[in-house]
Amino acid sequence: MSLNNLRKRVLYTLLATIFLFTSTKNFAQQKEQLLHNLNKLLVNTVMEDLFTPPIASRIYVYPNIAFYECIRLDDPSLPTLTGKLNGLKTLPALPANKKVDNFIAACASFSYVAQTLVGTEYKIENWRTAFTDSLMRQGDTMVIKNSVQYGRLVADSIIAWTKRDNYLKSRGLMRYVISHKPGDWQPTPLDYAQGLEPHWNTIRPLTLSSPSQFSPKEKLVYSMDKKSMFYKTMMECYNIVNNLDSVRKATALYWDDNPNVSANIGHLNYFIHKISPGGHWVMIAGQACAEKNISVTKSAQVYALTTVAIFDAFISCWDEKYKINLIRPITIINRNVDRNWVPFIQTPPFPEFTSGHSVTSNAASTILTALLGDNYVFTDKTEIPFGQGTRTFNSFYEASLESSTSRVYGGIHYPETARISVLQGKAIGKNVLQILYPAAIVK
Repeated sequence: MSLNNLRKRVLYTLLATIFLFTSTKNFAQQKEQLLHNLNKLLVNTVMEDLFTPPIASRIYVYPNIAFYECIRLDDPSLPTLTGKLNGLKTLPALPANKKVDNFIAACASFSYVAQTLVGTEYKIENWRTAFTDSLMRQGDTMVIKNSVQYGRLVADSIIAWTKRDNYLKSRGLMRYVISHKPGDWQPTPLDYAQGLEPHWNTIRPLTLSSPSQFSPKEKLVYSMDKKSMFYKTMMECYNIVNNLDSVRKATALYWDDNPNVSANIGHLNYFIHKISPGGHWVMIAGQACAEKNISVTKSAQVYALTTVAIFDAFISCWDEKYKINLIRPITIINRNVDRNWVPFIQTPPFPEFTSGHSVTSNAASTILTALLGDNYVFTDKTEIPFGQGTRTFNSFYEASLESSTSRVYGGIHYPETARISVLQGKAIGKNVLQILYPAAIVK
């Protein structure tokens, strides 16, 4: 079976599962699973639509904020995000004289927001139609209508807020101009593509005061002096890839998470579609919540804060990438060390410093550790549809550190970059907690 056909079967099975849950009589007991399935549907839709990792992070966060703001009304301990997220001042209040089911409103709100962000919007619309039709057959139709209407009101406010985040304007900015100064990033094989999202730092962050707020104090500075840190870490990368064992190869492949890998066979060029780095951590968050039997309200908080951290991590990381504009290992090693050397995995089309995987993974793991606990042993099943099996970790931080190291094993990042990027990601995650939920910060 081809990878594309396998992925489609997984998606169709997922949709069938969702419809099954919405048609069961014990609907109230399935709220948590419905939230997890909504996020699975969103992750699969993003993958099918071929969105880049930065754009994917934007698609994951806004629907989860909408869901959270509706469902938190069921739990007085959960604070609103309004007045804390940049630009989100208020949201519609519950109607005074109408009974509303906050969970139904949350599902509707998630779906309306998601539908405006994806390409194949019919998938989200079909889910909402099946969901509401099922409810109408077994519940109070007036409450259901009120709930969907309120969810739509919240969604409309969130959608209006998304349109002010500069995303649409950034689509019209000029593409990246290649610099030929020594040490500057150059397009890499196989595609030699232009720099991806060079203006992502113009997108409005959610908790950052500026895209450069957590710019690392330590920089990896280009130098071909054999005593320099750059030269040493470049040679370390070169030697690591030349001596990969099966364990390190498996680690690199497991965390590859390149949504659009290019492959060539003779004159045939084709793409292999996979999950994005942000999507991988959304799935980890869902698996952990399900395994720990976390309530739907607290699960919504986990999704919301994790996706906020991932979104801001991409903005912070991309700001650093295009300011430092550091050359990738394949370019500098081919030029000065070994013209036949190739990395183990395909190099993505943007500058090297800092590492997107490292920053986003450690931002996400910081949130998950604070909300779900440290030293939590879990088995990640995200990569099963892509033929990579499962991996078990002793904590979220262990998983994020392995994700960071995997990029070094893959030959696309220098070891020193990975080390610095871990610190950047953790600082972003802690900032999200400080602003949105300081009660979770361990003193």
